[in-house]
Amino acid sequence: MASAIYYCNDLQYIVYQPETEPEIFDPTLPFVQIELNIALEFGFRRHYCLTDQFVDLDDMLLCQETIRFDLQALKNYDRIHQILGPMLVRLRMNPNARSYRAIIKEIIRQGVSIETLESNKGRQVLPLQAALCGTYVEHVNEEEEVLIERALEESASEFESSSYNMVPAKESSVKKMLKRVRVEAAECDQKGEEKIKKRRLEAENCVICLEELKVGSDASRMPCSHIFHGDCIEEWLKQSHYCPLCRFEMPT
Repeated sequence: MASAIYYCNDLQYIVYQPETEPEIFDPTLPFVQIELNIALEFGFRRHYCLTDQFVDLDDMLLCQETIRFDLQALKNYDRIHQILGPMLVRLRMNPNARSYRAIIKEIIRQGVSIETLESNKGRQVLPLQAALCGTYVEHVNEEEEVLIERALEESASEFESSSYNMVPAKESSVKKMLKRVRVEAAECDQKGEEKIKKRRLEAENCVICLEELKVGSDASRMPCSHIFHGDCIEEWLKQSHYCPLCRFEMPT
């Protein structure tokens, strides 16, 4: 026994009991159960709002899911809504939308009606099939789309401009001009106190990774006298030929 094919906007659905092989009854089941399979076949369409044009997309959504519950649940709409709601959400449907509420009501109607069929007498599990097909419509505001596209182009242009001077240093120059040094604690005297303090502050942290240059550890010194972790400055000079602190230029 099948329901008629129903239409609601772009959605079409039918609920029916599929033909099944004779079933081996399980006398341990205390209640008659419904085994509901929902099969979904949806296409996609794009609607350009400003020009009111529709474009059919090639994508298709094909999926299905099966759930089993007590027949008695069909006699309470709130209960069956709670059972089927999560299932519909997983199938990308809104169980609170008018069209899907209509589908739930048709599942209830068909489920209750097949219970009384002579062919279902003595069955412990009653199969029920719901087949849905329709179209998802994506609404596009052309003005917004143009603005977003323009913003992305400007962002890419700005990035390209900002990266223009990111020319790596010459590898052979890096090997020759970087000096391996040992980090030592700075000593202050009254005469050069301010200058030594400044140098010490610059040497306390590697400005590339922001981690401490520990006293006694090895580091690398640029020709401009600024000190960094060896790995940090070598990786930096593979991307830019400028000193990260004073923009001293290494050969390219």
